[in-house]
Amino acid sequence: MNITIKDVAKAANVSVATVSRVLNNKNNVSEEAARAVNRAVEDLGYSPNFLGRDLRKSETKRILAIVGTTQQSFYTDVLRGMQDAAYAEGYDVLIATTRDNADHEMHLLGMLFSRAVDGVVLLAPKLDSKTISDLSKRFQLAICLERLDVNDILCVTIDNERAGFDATSYLIAKGRKRIGLITTKVRSQSSVDRENGYRRALKEAGIPYDEKLVYYGDYDADTGTKGCEELMNLESKPDAIFSISDTISIGAMTYAVRHGITVGKDLLFFGFDNITYSHMFIPRLSTVEQPCYLQGKTVVEKLIANMKTDTPDKSTYMLPHSLILRESTGD
Repeated sequence: MNITIKDVAKAANVSVATVSRVLNNKNNVSEEAARAVNRAVEDLGYSPNFLGRDLRKSETKRILAIVGTTQQSFYTDVLRGMQDAAYAEGYDVLIATTRDNADHEMHLLGMLFSRAVDGVVLLAPKLDSKTISDLSKRFQLAICLERLDVNDILCVTIDNERAGFDATSYLIAKGRKRIGLITTKVRSQSSVDRENGYRRALKEAGIPYDEKLVYYGDYDADTGTKGCEELMNLESKPDAIFSISDTISIGAMTYAVRHGITVGKDLLFFGFDNITYSHMFIPRLSTVEQPCYLQGKTVVEKLIANMKTDTPDKSTYMLPHSLILRESTGD
């Protein structure tokens, strides 16, 4: 049997309004009435319908983080930053994964449409830019880690184009002129930006772009292994390889090690993300480090600020990245 607020009011011999005031910690209730309500709540085992209450107040104090997958270890620090920032403002963060499926992403956004959450942060969204942009005009929505090709949604990320440029330029500064790129078939904006950074670094160094040196695959280690194999079977082999993720780069280095290629000397490797395995794999991987915790913290702080204003911030914030240099580049 479901106990309702009316049952509590009857047991305490007070009005429903009085029960509501007690449950919401209002001051305009006598001590006697408050004791009667609390006693009735305990005796009946009544549990308030917080969701219904939140919907009536048009505020749930909940933010939904939608992630494509939890297999990427750098998401851990991003989510931790989000949770810390949310908790400081009295909010909770709910986490849901889509398995990189756009339809599932839209399904989860239904929690925002039905006001089951106050706002949503998309990490690596799969929906198209126009859809996300249109939704951001009506709902509290933000993007973290990625960016869109439109500029009308709150976004916290890094300058991926500059990061790809910096990594490739470092390999060029090491005297490397045949630099391979292992990237993904999935056209996420971050992947495209990192590729563009690679191309710009070659151009500014006067090194011709060679499409034979670019391998397209997935975000896994097998792609790195297959990519390195294909690149090393070219007639004119690469002397360095930049991969758009550490997982890919570690797969590529695995191939090199197994085939007697001296990593850090014969062939240099540069990854991206500074995941845990990047400094556990021997030789350790040089990589681009993102300020993951700070990105998560910043996006939630700014999203909550947007909830409290009539002129929401729709800016794109690019936080600083850094190069972590290790044995894979001879450092």
